[in-house]
Amino acid sequence: MGEKIYPYAVARIRMLERSLLTEKSYIQMAEAKNADEALKILLEAGYGDVTNTDSKNFEKLLSKQLTKAYGDVRELVADENFMDVFLYKNDYHNLKVLIKSDISGTDPTPYIIDGGTIDADTLKTAFATKNYGAIPYYMREAITEAYEAYGKAQSGQAVDLVLDKAAFKEMKITANESHSDFIKKYVEYAADITNLKSFLRMRSMKRTFEVFADCYVEGGSLSLDFFKMVYNGETPWGGLRGTQYYDLCAEGMPKGFTVFERLCDNFIMSFIKEAKYKSLTMEPMAAYIYARETEVKTVRIIMSGKINGIDADTIKERLRDAYV
Repeated sequence: MGEKIYPYAVARIRMLERSLLTEKSYIQMAEAKNADEALKILLEAGYGDVTNTDSKNFEKLLSKQLTKAYGDVRELVADENFMDVFLYKNDYHNLKVLIKSDISGTDPTPYIIDGGTIDADTLKTAFATKNYGAIPYYMREAITEAYEAYGKAQSGQAVDLVLDKAAFKEMKITANESHSDFIKKYVEYAADITNLKSFLRMRSMKRTFEVFADCYVEGGSLSLDFFKMVYNGETPWGGLRGTQYYDLCAEGMPKGFTVFERLCDNFIMSFIKEAKYKSLTMEPMAAYIYARETEVKTVRIIMSGKINGIDADTIKERLRDAYV
């Protein structure tokens, strides 16, 4: 059976791509005199009402932009689930918030985000009523395991670790169900990159392999046994020789976590950009979601930097590659 095609949807995505921010826009924002000037550039690029001058509320603009992107793609492929691999992280973010809020007795509302596979209000109602029937089986299992982990460790981090593992488990299942090599490869890269970041962080903090193993997520090409073999090497990147990530790690890991994280994002973006050469299949829609998410992350880096008085050169060093 041939690969399914989406001629109208891809044509629509090509139109939406025109509204993505360019590297030039990022640099202009980074070089703006202050946060308000950076916000003005963002608004003029189509992020909202140009009369809005309150730079401290930029997060609302970013949330609105992402919600629109998710909605646009969902409308185009309402009967498909391949884009869920990009949305599970929002579901599991909300589960983290709701579980921790339940434990601490605080209001979760300010930290809940839209854009998951499950409506945020549905999740809130489930926790408020302790009736989780509207939540999919895998998530219900993860919720139970997260509460159990907290009970043993009395730590919010234990909740995070359980839910991160569950999120990648769902991503891998959905990727396999999609029968798309592009989506499968994206999930593989995302899992491997997540583990490489944990690997560098744990090594830098001089934590044992067992602590790293608690952070390890399934779904990538680098097994837990592989990390065990290379964990105590002379350098974090030395043991990666021969893998597809060696150049990335050899360049980024010696420069610290901030640089490495940026290069990891750019590594995945270079893969995502392959969708530019697809004219009928689902890759451009998946790529558009990732492009918007990366754009929002980059704008957040810029705006946070301007608000906190970080110089333009430092901000520019942290910019992610633009899709367009």
